[in-house]
Amino acid sequence: MAQFLLITTLLSIVGIIATAVLGFTSPPGHVATHIFCALGTVIVGLFSQSMTMFFFIGTGKEIKDAAKNDAEVVQRTKAFKNKVFPTAMYAMAALMVTFIMGGGVASGKTPHWLHITLFAASAAMYGRAYWVQLQAMLENAALMEKYLRE
Repeated sequence: MAQFLLITTLLSIVGIIATAVLGFTSPPGHVATHIFCALGTVIVGLFSQSMTMFFFIGTGKEIKDAAKNDAEVVQRTKAFKNKVFPTAMYAMAALMVTFIMGGGVASGKTPHWLHITLFAASAAMYGRAYWVQLQAMLENAALMEKYLRE
């Protein structure tokens, strides 16, 4: 499951970049492909981050139960959440705002530079989220191996 979530986050990053390329290369008035790619990217991006958060909630509970509420284990699982949840939320928020502001660009109410700046912020946030989640999932896997062996 962890590998799948990391792959969906990578797909989100690829989608963000592909959407930007389509946005820069589409002739004026022909941005439908850019919009559809953006919509797909937003769906995958929101799914990847929200499911990652649920993954840490679920595995954290399983580990805590198996460790008999060992205080050190509880602290370590909380540390995962304290690292992963803010980065996931910021990444999702940046992506949603970028998409919404793209609608503003299409209607002429939002400047292009703002949408481009938000794209860069979204790409950076998803890159950071991927790195933080990768590190947390490696540590989480070690705890799962220790406490959830069957």
